[in-house]
Amino acid sequence: MPLEARRFAHTWDNTSKGTHCVPFLYMDPGFSEYIGVIGRTHGLDGTVVLQDTVGLSVSLPAGAEVGIGFSREFARTYVVREYHEASREPRLSLRGVDSAEAATSIVDQAVYVRADALRTPTSDRYAIGDIEGCRVITGDDGTELGVVTDVWLMPANDVWVVTRPDGSTIPLPVIDDVIRLVDLPARCITVHLLPGLTDLDTTSEEEHDA
Repeated sequence: MPLEARRFAHTWDNTSKGTHCVPFLYMDPGFSEYIGVIGRTHGLDGTVVLQDTVGLSVSLPAGAEVGIGFSREFARTYVVREYHEASREPRLSLRGVDSAEAATSIVDQAVYVRADALRTPTSDRYAIGDIEGCRVITGDDGTELGVVTDVWLMPANDVWVVTRPDGSTIPLPVIDDVIRLVDLPARCITVHLLPGLTDLDTTSEEEHDA
């Protein structure tokens, strides 16, 4: 939906300091790339500091849009007022979020951008939206393992989580020894399974934690 066609909405935050609203635009499914979590406010003008970043360099000039939320699926669209990129704790300010009180309502939420905002200098990092949904096969015998259902962005190397037909999962480290071929037009990834990878079922860990 074009920006000019979206209606302006508000999210309300009831705090001990009073009730205030933060403007946002409706959800946009195009925000596929995670760049960090809003860790805290900075100063009094609504600027926030990003933490848990993953080293992706992004272009966010004034007027650019970002998605903010606890997940990509429910990220709300905000318009950038200013963005200061830094190796540690980048700072972000948003139009309509012009006080520390207003910024408090979005602390602990993740920030997402569209894939075209990335300016990572290397070509070996794929956009999340390109990888999720790809089927995964082994290069040894062509066995179909499952489909990529999640991407973990890690400082050393990303991890692509493959969900098998029985619901179990395999976390695949994105390294040359494992990822042999990525065919995006065919939506297919060919891998080599290192010993022990099939034993690292992430669903079992989640059930144990519960």
